[in-house]
Amino acid sequence: MRIEILDKIRKNAPEFVWDGLSEDYATDAIIKIRETYKFEQRHVDMMTDIIGLLALKEINLEQAKDNIQSKFELDERSAKEVSLIILTEIFYPIKDYFPGIEDEILKLGGKIPKEKPKKLTEQLLKREEEMEKMKEREEEEKRERMADTIISKPIEELVKEFPVVGEYQIGSQKAIELKSMPVPMKPLIKFWLKDYKEKMGYYQHSNLERVQYVYRDKNTKNMNEEERRQLNLILKSVDEGIPLPYSTRMKKIDFSKTNEE
Repeated sequence: MRIEILDKIRKNAPEFVWDGLSEDYATDAIIKIRETYKFEQRHVDMMTDIIGLLALKEINLEQAKDNIQSKFELDERSAKEVSLIILTEIFYPIKDYFPGIEDEILKLGGKIPKEKPKKLTEQLLKREEEMEKMKEREEEEKRERMADTIISKPIEELVKEFPVVGEYQIGSQKAIELKSMPVPMKPLIKFWLKDYKEKMGYYQHSNLERVQYVYRDKNTKNMNEEERRQLNLILKSVDEGIPLPYSTRMKKIDFSKTNEE
């Protein structure tokens, strides 16, 4: 079985499924198939891949026979026999993970094994349910801990208190050019503030001056209207000290909550 399939089974399938595939009866069934149909190693590798994909439910049980018949160029009878070995000797011991397995065994002309499943018991099912409930409780607690808090302060105070705010990008362009920087910089809030002050002056600006920068500066020429709106709010907060809503959950300014009056 390919390593990537094994890894997916370990990560995605219940533990008892992995345990079942590791049991001697699963190995014995593969050996039986190999010896009965004189499979070469490459055929065995293909067979174990099919078993792995069935375990991951990427191939339905109803598709097992057709997959086997196609890949190994077997006749109808032989494909059914191989499928029955896989279903009855490998998957039936963990049958509760495969609803409909008994119907499929009967459809292929087989008999339902009399022995009880070797790995899956009511206790295992109960344990899986308990683990799932525990996981849900942990996720719920995590969501509660991450309940959003909005902190409203002027942009420069937010950047000072929460440096991550300055790392937020406004604009889809790759970079903007600053007078004091030797190379273009990403269009992050902290660089927009620096560029604005360097070009427009370190004083409070009028709405007209701000609009001229937002719409006519070479760094803003390719911005769309929403990007310009966000940038204008940032710069207005610099000039007028208006508070902006910082989301502690999103770790950025929530522009959907801004008041533009």
